[in-house]
Amino acid sequence: MNTKGIFLIAALIVCLFLQSCSAQSAHYGPFATGTHYLQCLDILDSTSVNIHTGIRNIYRKDLLNFIDPADESIVNDIRKSYLVQDNFLYAEDSPLNEVGKGYLKGFIYKTPANFFSLKRKGIKLFVNPILNISFGQEQQFPRPRFTNLRGLELYGEIDDKIYFYSNVFENQGNFHGHIERRILERQAIPGYSFFKPFKSNVVDLYGHDYANAKAYFGIPISKHINVELGHGSHFIGHGFHSVLMEDYSNNYFYLKFNTRIWKFHYQNLFAELSPISTRAFSGDNLLPKKYMATHYLSFKPTKNIELGLFETIIFARTNDFEFQYLNPVILYRTVEYYLNSADNVLIGLNGKWNIKNRVSLYGQFLADEFNFSEAFGGNEWWGNKFGFQAGIFYPDAFGVKNLDVRVEANAVRPFTYTHRDTLSSDDLVFVQNSIANYSNYNQPLAHPLGANFQEALTLIKYQPTKKIMMTALISYAQQGRSNAAIPNAGNDILLPNESRSGDFGIAFLQGDLTSITSFKLDLSYSFFHNYAVNLTYLNRREVGGINLNTDYFGIGIQANFDGHRLDY
Repeated sequence: MNTKGIFLIAALIVCLFLQSCSAQSAHYGPFATGTHYLQCLDILDSTSVNIHTGIRNIYRKDLLNFIDPADESIVNDIRKSYLVQDNFLYAEDSPLNEVGKGYLKGFIYKTPANFFSLKRKGIKLFVNPILNISFGQEQQFPRPRFTNLRGLELYGEIDDKIYFYSNVFENQGNFHGHIERRILERQAIPGYSFFKPFKSNVVDLYGHDYANAKAYFGIPISKHINVELGHGSHFIGHGFHSVLMEDYSNNYFYLKFNTRIWKFHYQNLFAELSPISTRAFSGDNLLPKKYMATHYLSFKPTKNIELGLFETIIFARTNDFEFQYLNPVILYRTVEYYLNSADNVLIGLNGKWNIKNRVSLYGQFLADEFNFSEAFGGNEWWGNKFGFQAGIFYPDAFGVKNLDVRVEANAVRPFTYTHRDTLSSDDLVFVQNSIANYSNYNQPLAHPLGANFQEALTLIKYQPTKKIMMTALISYAQQGRSNAAIPNAGNDILLPNESRSGDFGIAFLQGDLTSITSFKLDLSYSFFHNYAVNLTYLNRREVGGINLNTDYFGIGIQANFDGHRLDY
């Protein structure tokens, strides 16, 4: 039986045990406006120990732990009023969420945030259009840079127990030079799947034609346990990036259990991944499969401290899931010993400390492989594969309302996330890729730079009014990349680590040292709820093995679009 059949049967069995208990809800994406606001409120005035913001798919229903929708004073609070209006399903009794006459004889926008809404016995449904249309000029590129994304999202509940979410959108567009180079190298657009060339028949525009979809539904199986089945991606951490798990890759099929009890939030995630992209095949063939099983246990001893223990394993079988990894509590390294396998196990720590309702310190540590004596022995052993993150998030910085400042550093040693065994097929174009590396569809499952890098960034968001948002991102990164002298410097997580130059003398940032300096400024004007016009300026300099400069200015319009970050 294949994995999809197993997961479907598991979900159907869960349905048989469905009890009279309240459901969770559709959730915000890791970088949605609602997620940012909830992170701020968690620091500034949280009184609940039950919301674990390190698991970044935050349930919309959780806003009720931060806000009293009936409190009339929230009308003057930008964050709280947005969240209340954006979640009519859970705050319909708020004075901010009165049902209006709407437009087109009440067919659309009867509620502030939803194009179409339906409330009948047994079902609640909300439908919204998705738009991301932009046009600009990059100094180093003769033709315009453009994005033309159109889509639709729908979400809601059935019988006040089952929640669901789905979106689908279709795109044409091209990207900045450094991203186009990455697409060429990986044969994959970051965050997306299949794509093909695009040429406009009207104007002189060239780019890619690609689509994407995300969908899931969830069911409570007890008062404290919820199961979710769908296609999507996940993020673990409190930072702008994550060295544990990030939403950079294409959506993947998953089964997820969330157990929330007392001061704990325990998440089990089982997923089916692909070690390559569709364009890695020379013909029409079914993609090979690999699998991921992840445990994440989060504990909040107090409302200000959150600690998390992370473990994940990537394994490749001939299109078969390893059932022993379904154990929801045992350590994966122990199971791996039982199997006498050499699967790719990673463990990590995640944490944050909110200090006096003003500022949050956060950090992560990831260990792919670690030997304490070798780490300090001065031999630069290749197997010391680890990464870390340290950051500070300061909402309402320096006493200025709605000025949010984040400073963060990330670093990952060479060969972290990599594995050894390679794919073998006469139909494959990229036969050098390993199977069980920490990636999906030729895209990293953690930080976009992969490995053998260090990075520092500052993110500033300022919202002086409900309609105006200014965002500035300043970052500097260094990465050692492969060259003729070192064909595998440990930066490319797709390459098998057996192609390394040796076991010792593996220096951090070895290879061609590449420096990346970036400054991005966004000015956004919201003319309607979740509708905005944006002005964007990007200045990026990449110096090293390949020198690449980007100077871009563009304008765009967005509607109900969470965005997908394309930093590198």
